[in-house]
Amino acid sequence: MGDIEIDVKEAKTVVANYWMFDGRVQAQLEKTINKSLRNIKRGAMARVSSRGPRVNSSGRKLDIKSRIKVKRAKFAKGKLGGRVISAAPHSHLVEYGTKPHSLDKGAKRKTMAINGQPVSGKIMHPGAKKKPFMLPSYMQERLEYLESVKNIVKQEADKMK
Repeated sequence: MGDIEIDVKEAKTVVANYWMFDGRVQAQLEKTINKSLRNIKRGAMARVSSRGPRVNSSGRKLDIKSRIKVKRAKFAKGKLGGRVISAAPHSHLVEYGTKPHSLDKGAKRKTMAINGQPVSGKIMHPGAKKKPFMLPSYMQERLEYLESVKNIVKQEADKMK
């Protein structure tokens, strides 16, 4: 028997043509995708630094770790897919970092307090280094996901012979 090789584009093709497989294979694909989504979430939560849950004035949690969510894989509108998202409003700033920038643009206040001292005029933020948590988690899980999809398709192809 020949080896079946699958790359990212072929995995996308398999998932896009999900409806062509019988119910058992569809269930296996959904289970594999959901397992990968959970592993990505778990890895992202392990990688992000957290000083514990903080809440804003309305009681919403602001820490990134508690706001990482999984939208489970399901077949809808002809597509199968799920998402791992961080609902924290500042998670993209942590993931990708920021460049040095001025804090006076668009600010309505003329002075701000830094370390208890009032400061006015142009204030430069030094920027922040990127501390990725989502992308490394995805890259770690990616090969295992592709291998799982490959095995499912190979088992189905072997049964058809």
